[in-house]
Amino acid sequence: MDDVVLLGPDLDKTRSKSDKKLYRHVTLNNGLKCVLICDTAAMRQRKSLMGRRVSTGDESEEDGGEEDESEDDDSDDDDGLRKAATALLVNVGSYHDPPYLQGLSHFLEHMLFLGTEDYPEENAYDKFLSSHGGDDNAYTDMEHTLYHYCIPQDSEKNVWKAMEMFSSFFKCPLLSGASMGRELNAVESEFELNRKDDDNRRSQLMSYTCGMHGDAPIMGREWHPARNDDRDGRRPEATGVGAGAGEGCIATEQAFHPFAKFPWGNMESLKTEPESSGIDVMNELRKHYHTHYFARNMRLVVMAGYDLDEIQRRVVEHFCDVPTAPRIHIDVANDSVESKRRVHSGCGGDDIVITNLRPYGLPFNASSVAKVFRIVPVRNHHLLTITWQCPSISPHWRTKPCDYLAHLLGHEASGSILSVLKGRGWATSLSAGTGEDGLGDASTHALFSIEISLSKRGIKYWEDVVMVIFAYIGMLKFHFIEGHYGSEKTKKEGLAPWIYEEMKMIADLSYQFADEGDVADIVEEIAENMAPWAELPDERVLDGHALLFDDEVDNKMVKRLLFDYFTPENIRVDLMSSLFEGDSDELEESPVLQCEEEKKVDVYDYEEKETGYQPTIDQECVEDGELINSGEEPPIFDKERAGPASFEPRFGTKFWEEQISEDLIQRWAAAAMPRLPCSDELAIHLPPQNTYISTKFDLRPADDVEHPLLNCCLKVCVTVGKKKHYFPAAVTKYKIEAAGHRLSLSYEDEGEKWHMLDNHESYRKYEGGQDFLEPGHAGTLDGGLLKFRITAVPRDGEGIVFSYGDSCHDEDVKDGVAFPPVPPPVPASRLPQLIYENNSVRMWHLHDRKFKRPIADLRIRVECDGMNGSALNQACMELFCALCADALTETCYLASVCELGSSIRPTDTGFSIRVHGFDQNLLTLAKEVLRVVMSFRGRDGERGFPSTIKNDRFDACYELQMRSYSNAGMDASSFSTSLRLLCLQPSVKSPFSKLKALKGITTSKFIEMMNKLLKRLSVDCFYHGNVNRKDADDAVGVVSESLTRHHVGLPKKKDQGKFVLKVKRTVDQQQIVVPTIDHKDPNTAVEVYFQFEKDDNSSYAIRRRVIADLLEQILDEPLYNQIRTKEQFGYIVSCGARWTCGVLGMSFQVVTACKSADETSERLDDFLTSFRSELLSMDEQTFMGHLVALAMNKLEGFESLEEETSSHWSEITELCRCDFDAYRKEVQCLKTITKEQVVNAFDEWLYPLCKDGKPSKRRRVVIQVIGSGDGAHSLGRPVIETDRAGDEVDRLVEKFHHSVKHETWGRIMFDAKK
Repeated sequence: MDDVVLLGPDLDKTRSKSDKKLYRHVTLNNGLKCVLICDTAAMRQRKSLMGRRVSTGDESEEDGGEEDESEDDDSDDDDGLRKAATALLVNVGSYHDPPYLQGLSHFLEHMLFLGTEDYPEENAYDKFLSSHGGDDNAYTDMEHTLYHYCIPQDSEKNVWKAMEMFSSFFKCPLLSGASMGRELNAVESEFELNRKDDDNRRSQLMSYTCGMHGDAPIMGREWHPARNDDRDGRRPEATGVGAGAGEGCIATEQAFHPFAKFPWGNMESLKTEPESSGIDVMNELRKHYHTHYFARNMRLVVMAGYDLDEIQRRVVEHFCDVPTAPRIHIDVANDSVESKRRVHSGCGGDDIVITNLRPYGLPFNASSVAKVFRIVPVRNHHLLTITWQCPSISPHWRTKPCDYLAHLLGHEASGSILSVLKGRGWATSLSAGTGEDGLGDASTHALFSIEISLSKRGIKYWEDVVMVIFAYIGMLKFHFIEGHYGSEKTKKEGLAPWIYEEMKMIADLSYQFADEGDVADIVEEIAENMAPWAELPDERVLDGHALLFDDEVDNKMVKRLLFDYFTPENIRVDLMSSLFEGDSDELEESPVLQCEEEKKVDVYDYEEKETGYQPTIDQECVEDGELINSGEEPPIFDKERAGPASFEPRFGTKFWEEQISEDLIQRWAAAAMPRLPCSDELAIHLPPQNTYISTKFDLRPADDVEHPLLNCCLKVCVTVGKKKHYFPAAVTKYKIEAAGHRLSLSYEDEGEKWHMLDNHESYRKYEGGQDFLEPGHAGTLDGGLLKFRITAVPRDGEGIVFSYGDSCHDEDVKDGVAFPPVPPPVPASRLPQLIYENNSVRMWHLHDRKFKRPIADLRIRVECDGMNGSALNQACMELFCALCADALTETCYLASVCELGSSIRPTDTGFSIRVHGFDQNLLTLAKEVLRVVMSFRGRDGERGFPSTIKNDRFDACYELQMRSYSNAGMDASSFSTSLRLLCLQPSVKSPFSKLKALKGITTSKFIEMMNKLLKRLSVDCFYHGNVNRKDADDAVGVVSESLTRHHVGLPKKKDQGKFVLKVKRTVDQQQIVVPTIDHKDPNTAVEVYFQFEKDDNSSYAIRRRVIADLLEQILDEPLYNQIRTKEQFGYIVSCGARWTCGVLGMSFQVVTACKSADETSERLDDFLTSFRSELLSMDEQTFMGHLVALAMNKLEGFESLEEETSSHWSEITELCRCDFDAYRKEVQCLKTITKEQVVNAFDEWLYPLCKDGKPSKRRRVVIQVIGSGDGAHSLGRPVIETDRAGDEVDRLVEKFHHSVKHETWGRIMFDAKK
C-alpha cells in the first residue's frame, strides 16, 4: 500500500489525553492530502459483534474459544452504533468567484448534489443516506468549500458505498443544465431567507463600501514573495491604513480585492446579470469546477470503526482517480480571473498551479477607513462595531496574537471596557476578535472587530464609547512599554507574562479534556485545519488551532497591532440602530427615566500632549476635565446634515456614510497615547488573575464496585452430554462477597442469574484503562462448570451491548438487513438516582462512568407559584433572569474563561440554572449564582433591590427585554412554529402580550411581583459527572442553604401541570393566517400540524410514539426531494414528529418566496394523498431498512456528558416521566412494528381521504405567515398596521382557544418513581 501513498507526520503524538482514536496522515499519489481516523471505540464494538456471524446451532470447538472471525467485505452484518463520517475540503470559495459571476462557488456546491455519472438520479445520494440513517451537508466559505456526511456503521457495505457515492462528486458530477434553473431557485430562496439577517447585511455592506471594486483583479502578473520582506505580507514602508496599492498588494490602476465580492449569490448575480452580458453560466460553472476541483487542491478526512489500513485501502480505491491537476489548461500569463502560483506537488509529479490570494493584501482602501457608516437594521437593536484591518494572522498560529489582544479587549471582569460602559449605562454586552469565518480571518488579511450592544443612551454617546476603547488601548501600550523583567533580570517589552501563561494553561486544559463531540464536527474541524490558507503545518492539524505553543506571546506582532493597526486612522465604525429610521423607540424608554431626570455621566476629554510613545503619568490628565458633550446630550443622528441615504444593492441595506472629523480622530489619538487613566472615574485596568483555573483532575472512585467485564456481552457455553450449547448473556452487575467475586448475567430469554467468577485476579490489569478487554477473551464461571467468551465490549460513553448469535440465522434479518441487538435494561446504579426529597427540593444524581473526564453538570429547575397563565408574571420572570445574569457578568465571565460555564434562563413556570465544566470549582460558582438569584427572597415590604443588584442596571435590562419582545416574530419560519405552540399551550403567553404587560412597570412594582413569585418554590436538581454521592450531598447543601431559613415549599400537588389543547377532529382545516411581522420580508412560512393522541408512556402509547417516529423517517426524504428539489417550493422543506408536553403529533413546514400559502398548504395535502400508494408498494427490504435506520439512531450512544445530562434532565423536567431507559423500550417496540400498522396509522392521522374516497376527519391546524411584496407568495396577506400585528396575533390565538372550547388532553404528569 505504501507505493500509492506518502506517509505524513505522526499525528497520534498531538492528540489529547482523552482521545483514544488513532490517526494517520497520508498523501495519495494524485496529491490528495488525507487524515485517516480509526475510531477505536467503534472498532472494538464492531469487532466484538463479529461473533454474530457464527452459527447459533451446535458448535464443534471443544473449548468454545476459537471461532472463525474472518471478515466478508460484502457482508451487511457489522454492527456499530457510532456513525462513520467523512469531510472533504476544496481550496476554493467565494473569494475565487469571477467578478462577473459572483456566488458561483456557492452555486457549484448546490449543483454537486444533483447527480453524478455513476449515480445519475438527482437524489440518489441523499436517498441512500436517509434510508440508512445518515445525513449530509455542505457550506461555502470565502476561501474553501466543505462537504461532509455521516452514516451508521451497522453495515460495512453501506459505509463504503456512501464513500463511493461521495467520491463521485469530485470525479464525475453531471452538472446538468437541466437542473440549473431549479437549483438557482434554491440559491435564491436561501438568499431570501438570510436577507433579513442584520449580521449578513452588515458584512455585505462592508464588502460594498471597501473601495476595492476595480474592474481588474491581479491579471497576468506573477507574484514574487521576495518583494515583501515580512512573512505577513506587509511592506516595510506601509502605515497600516488602507490597502490601495500597498500593504502587500500588487498595484493596479483600479484597486481590486476579492473581499468586495457578493459571496451569497442570487438569481440576479447568477442569471440576470451574466445572461444580459452574454455569459454562459453553465459553461462558467463547469470551468470553475474543472479549474479548482482537483486532488492537490483538496483535503480529505475519514473517520470510521475500521483499522487504518482498511480505511486507507478504501480511500485509495475511491479517491485515487480524482484528477491531480486542473482539468482545463490554465494560462497563468493571461488568466483574467485570479492570480496563480506554482507549488511543488508534494507526492511526485509535475508542479501544479493552485490559487493564491495573499498578494491582494488588506481589503479596505484608504478612502474607506476613518469613516462611520450609520445603518438601519431589520430588527430593533443598537450595535456598534469598530473594525481594524491588519495582516493575516495565519502565519502566527503558534502564539495567536490577535486572540491574545481579544482576550484583553473583550474581557468582562472588573476594570474591563465592558465594565466601564455598563457602569455608564451605555452598553449591555461586548465581544472582540477576528471571528472564525473567512471575512474576518483570511489568507489576505484579518479584520479585528469589537462589537458592542448599545443602549439607546449609548447610541448618543457612541463617540465616547470609542474613546473608552482607545483609552484602554493606551493603557495596554503603557504597560507594554513599561515591560517586565525576564528570567535574567533584564527588562523586556511586553505585558505581564502571567497573562499569556494563563491563556496557554487554559487552552491546554480545554484541549486535553474536551468532549469527543459529534462525528461530523470532528471531521469538519480537522478538514478546516488542513485548509491551505490556514497555514498550519501537517503535524499540527489536530491541535494547531487550539493550543498556544511558544513560552511567550509574539510581542513583536502584538506591538505592531497595538501601535500600527489599532489606530483611529485605521478604524472603520459601523453604527447600526433602529433609531436611524426615525422611529420614536418608545418601547425602550425606561419607566424610571420617564419619571426621573437622567443623570449626567462624565467622560474625559483627552488632549494630545505628546507625540512620542514614552509613557508619562503626570502629563496625561486633561486640564479642563470636561466632557466631550458636557452640556446638552448629543443628538442621535442629524439626517439633514447627513443628506439622503444610500442603499447596498444586494440586501437593500439603508445606510449613511460619513468621514470621521479630524478633530475626533485627534481626540481618539490622544486617548490612545501610552498612559494610565488619570482618574478613578475611568476605572480601567488589566484583568485580574483568574481564581477559577482548575488544578485537580483526578477522577472520583465509583460508589459501587467496578469491573472490566461489566456491560460486556458473553457467550456462555453449557455442555449437555457430548454437545455444547451457547447462550448469549450480558454482564449487568458485579459484587464482592466473602465467598468470592460474583457476576450477574442477563440472559436473552431467561432473566438474570448470579455466577461466581473464577480467577478474578487476572482482570486487575484491565482496571487501569491501559489494557482493554477484547472480543474473544475466554474465562470460566462457577468453578469451571461454565465457560464463556466475550463477544461484545462497550465503548466509552456506551452502556450494555448485546451480540445475539448469528445474524444470518436471526429471525429479525430480512433480505440481508439485520435489526440491531437490543441491550438489556441498564442497572439502576447506572441511571440517575433520586437521593434527596424534602421540603419541595429534589436532587437526582449520577456518577459518570462513561466519559471519564474531570467535569460535571449541575441542572436546577425552580418552579414558582402563580406563573401559569399570566403574561405579566412571565415577563417579570424574564426580566428577573436578565438582572441576575447581568449582576453575575464579571464573576461568571472569569469562570467561563476557565471552561466553567453558567446560565440563568426563564421558563413558563419559573426559571432554570445550569453550571457546568471542570468539577473542582463548580459548586463554588453555583453557590455564587444561587446567592444572587435567591437574594430577592424573604424581602416582603422592601421597595428597593437587594445589595446584589445595582439599581442603575434595571433600566438597561428593562430596555433590552422590551427590545427583545419587539423583535419577536421577525423570522417567518420560527414565527410559524411559535404560533403553533401558542395555539396548543394556553399557559404560554406571546411576547406581544408580555410587552404590553411589562410596559411602564416601575421598580417598586417589579420588586413586589418578584417577592410574590419567589415566595413558594419547588426545586428539582440533577448533578451528573465526575461527582460521587458525597459531592451530590454537598450540592444538596448548597441549594438548601440558598433558599434561606424562611423557605416555603410549593407542594407537589401544587406543581403546575402542562395542559395541551385538543385540536378538533374535522374535515375542514383550522387555520391561523397572519402577515410577517417585518413588512419587508418576502418569505411565506406554512406549517401544517397534525395532532395524534396523548402519550401516557403505556405500552400502547410507546407503540404509537414509535410509529410516529417511523413515519417521519419514511416521509422526510421523499417530501424534501419532491417539494424542494423537484418543484422548488422553497429552501426550507421539512417534516418531523412532535411531542408537545405529552401529546403526539407531526408537523410539516415549507418556507417559500415564490408560492402562495394556500397553494403550499394544498400541495402538502396532495403529497400525503399520493404518498400512500408509495407506502403500500414499499417492499419489505426497504421497509426493514427504515426500521433499522431508526433503531440505529435511537441506539446511538451519547457523544458527550452534556448530551447525556440533557437527555436525563429532559426526562425529569420536560417529559416528567423519568423513564431514563425509554430508548431501549422504543427499539424493542420498533422491532415488532409491521408495515400494515404504519399504513393504518398513516390513514388515521395523515391521509386526507377515507376508504370511501370522501375527505377524512383529522386533527389539523394550518399556520400561514404570509410575506410581503409582489408575486404569488404574498397572496392572501392580511392588511394589518404594523403596530397592531401583535394584538392581532393574540386575538387569533385566543379565537383558536375558543374554537376548541378550551378542551385539553387533561393533566399530563408522570410519577417520577414509576
